[in-house]
Amino acid sequence: MNRRQYLTRAGAAGATTALLAAGAGCLGDLTGSDGGNGDADVGSRAGVRALDRAAGKLNEAAQSLNELSLEDPENVEFDPSEPRTKISEARDHLETAESELGEDRQADIETLRSYADALEGLVAVTATVTDETIADDIDTVTTAIEEQGDLETANETVDDRYAEISSAHERFEQAETTIGDIDGDRLSDLTGVDLADLEEGVSALGTAVGSLETLAAAYDSTLDTESGYGALEAGRTKFENGEYAAAQSEFATAESTFADAQTNLENGTGSAPEGLVQYFETAACQTTHLTTAAGAFADAAGAAADGDAVTARSRKNDGEDALDDVNSCAN
Repeated sequence: MNRRQYLTRAGAAGATTALLAAGAGCLGDLTGSDGGNGDADVGSRAGVRALDRAAGKLNEAAQSLNELSLEDPENVEFDPSEPRTKISEARDHLETAESELGEDRQADIETLRSYADALEGLVAVTATVTDETIADDIDTVTTAIEEQGDLETANETVDDRYAEISSAHERFEQAETTIGDIDGDRLSDLTGVDLADLEEGVSALGTAVGSLETLAAAYDSTLDTESGYGALEAGRTKFENGEYAAAQSEFATAESTFADAQTNLENGTGSAPEGLVQYFETAACQTTHLTTAAGAFADAAGAAADGDAVTARSRKNDGEDALDDVNSCAN
């Protein structure tokens, strides 16, 4: 199985099986539960057909996800409207099935509803992960840090995107939990989908959304107005005003924040999808230089507080050089 495709080929096979069954009217089931003597009423036949059609529509929705590769999310073209339509149609068929079938088929209906819930969540998460404007936001933030430009706007951009991605990650976890709670044997009987393969297949989507959340969190803390860039700028202002002890405290806060972001980025690079690695590397480079700069400024403030003007000047220059080095990260 190609792990880059996050719904498995078993899902595709299940889709084909269910669609063929639905197209043929599932004749084996239309006889009802009486052993095939043809006495099943019209209502139960309509219910069984609706159940089969629901399974077919859900597998069609799953297939639209199965065809995607998330190694390079920003270059994936994904239109969520089609699978959402299939899922909606499946829910309509399940309403019909529920009204036509007895309690003995309720577990089947609920299994397909859970399948629909999971797919609906996966579609929503995929739409977020493959949003082409994410790359634009990353470029905006990277440039702002690189040029020490409009950091306030960059911070607002990151806040909004981080919230969106975190929400998508939560939605993914809900879908994953729903999948884990499905009766695998019943799902396989109804749709031809192997639950174990489905669980394994969605891991690529989890990796993509988790990596984006790590990246967004790192940018969010880096641009934070109190502990990240905000602390760095506050420290520089206090240093220029001769408030050396207060400046040193601000620089220490910024250094710790940048260092934590750097560590998280470096730890996340290895598991990031191929298309996101460059962003991780650029952000890790930037936070490395920012950490160095904040540490140098903290040393300069400490030296100035002790009356050591030579060391203060030297370490301040080191800090400025480190800030200049941030410009080289995106090259």
